[in-house]
Amino acid sequence: MTDLPQLTESHIRAWTDPGSFGRGQAYYRAGHIITPRRQGSTLKARCLGSRPEPYYVEITLGPGGIAHGECSCPVGAGGHCKHAVALLLNWLHWPDAFTTVEDLETALKQWSKAELIVIIRRMLERYPGLEQVLELPIVTAAEDAPPVNVDSIQCQAGSAFSGAGYDDRAAAYDVAQRLLELVRIGDDYAEIERWDDAATIYRIVMEETLEGYGMVSDESGYLHDVVHQCIVGLEACLSVTENPSRREALLEALFDVIRWDVDFGGIDMGYQAPSIIVEQATPEEKRQVAQWVRDALPRECSWGREWYGRLLLRLEEAWLDDEAYLEICRQTGRREDLVARLLDMGRVDEAAEAAREAHDYTLLRMADLFVAQGHGELTEALIRERMTDQPDRRLIAWLKEQLLECGDREEALALTEELFWRRPGLEGYQELRTLARPMEGWDDLRSAILSRLAEEDRYMLLIEIYVEEGEVDRALETLEEMRGTTSRWRWRSDRLSVDVARAAEAERPRQAIRLYGEAVEELIAARGRHNYATAATYLTRMRDLYRRLGEASTWERYIVQLRDSNPRLRALKDELKKAELTA
Repeated sequence: MTDLPQLTESHIRAWTDPGSFGRGQAYYRAGHIITPRRQGSTLKARCLGSRPEPYYVEITLGPGGIAHGECSCPVGAGGHCKHAVALLLNWLHWPDAFTTVEDLETALKQWSKAELIVIIRRMLERYPGLEQVLELPIVTAAEDAPPVNVDSIQCQAGSAFSGAGYDDRAAAYDVAQRLLELVRIGDDYAEIERWDDAATIYRIVMEETLEGYGMVSDESGYLHDVVHQCIVGLEACLSVTENPSRREALLEALFDVIRWDVDFGGIDMGYQAPSIIVEQATPEEKRQVAQWVRDALPRECSWGREWYGRLLLRLEEAWLDDEAYLEICRQTGRREDLVARLLDMGRVDEAAEAAREAHDYTLLRMADLFVAQGHGELTEALIRERMTDQPDRRLIAWLKEQLLECGDREEALALTEELFWRRPGLEGYQELRTLARPMEGWDDLRSAILSRLAEEDRYMLLIEIYVEEGEVDRALETLEEMRGTTSRWRWRSDRLSVDVARAAEAERPRQAIRLYGEAVEELIAARGRHNYATAATYLTRMRDLYRRLGEASTWERYIVQLRDSNPRLRALKDELKKAELTA
């Protein structure tokens, strides 16, 4: 065991998040790890979870500690989940329970043909679905590799979705693993330069993935990765293929994923396909793809029409004259590109008219184009025209910065105040204060702001302001007012209570002790080692405050009572001991 790095619990905590560590620790203690094995520097096991079938989890160790992991659970990508934590804790505390096994290829070479047949039969008896694997081609050398059976690959790719439920969070992972097995066969064909066979597999797998995409929930992007791998393979095939008809088929497959993504609403499926087409297609092929784009254009102006417009401009930029370029921009709603070209042509008035028709956010992006061409005053005028229609706050922020550069602090202050009331927050308040203090009237403005915040029951922001400005008594008063209103503030009041307690330590130590104590009670009631560790940090501050007040005996009674009132919470006692709060 000495050839592997020595792990500690701290290493495992650093590898994951507190929630996963706590749940993984519970899984470890409950004995959820079964059949733990060590294969070289990789730890493998199955872990009992919420599904009938155990999850497969593995962790690879390296010179620096934990190098990589993977788990078949819905959030197992990278191996930072609770199942991986349970595996690591098993290795930390029970390394002798891990059976040492050889790598798969070495182990298989030790068996005779007859023995391998028996093993395969046993595997098929346990997992009948594996019989489909026997139908897949075995690719070892170019002269021995069989031609791709299109029907078989299509059937296997389609069946990957069989029985997958949308509500099953692990379904996407399972489906993706089966599809990636097929992709790897495509990679095997590519490695021996059987490019047509490789392309056939990539295309079929991608088509079936897109066809079945809505059948499972792919929050973690497993199916996105399948499509990505297929596109990487198709790109390699296109780069070495010279036959015009085969190149057209490859380009069409790449365009199909673009069209699918636009129709689906734009989820970046196959995001690299447009660049591959633009970079690898010949001029004649670009004309063909451009026609496909025009045939696919939605009739009404929409996000999809604008997206296709961008692709058209990239495909045809080598031969488009200015007017043709402008026409595509107008037809597809590419206003930003339209304005940029008009400005380059010196047609400023037309650019301004196009900008007036743009949405607020698009106008904001256009602003830099106008300024770069030396039309800052025109840009300011365009944005001021929007001020009467409740514009996007980013337009107001842009205009405010322009005014500050010009030295118009009064109007900039008015816009800063408008931005603050649109989204009240401490940062906005601080910006207002910084801008207004050098000018007359800050005290009156501050008083008006605090009064309005109080009228609107914005207690949390008021407390943040009082704490930040050192008005401890007002922060304490406002905290009590907030607690007396409604429970909907409770989830934020706990954090604010601690902030107020820290601010009160110097001038109001007893109030700070009370607030820390209340936070400790809430954390202990919530359970969990992470909460206990946080509670211990507050208890440490309480102890120091009691000692500062000369009331060490009161502290001792308090901590003894706390410990005795929670006799079954071993994790709490452990955290208290780590913080040196109890013997």
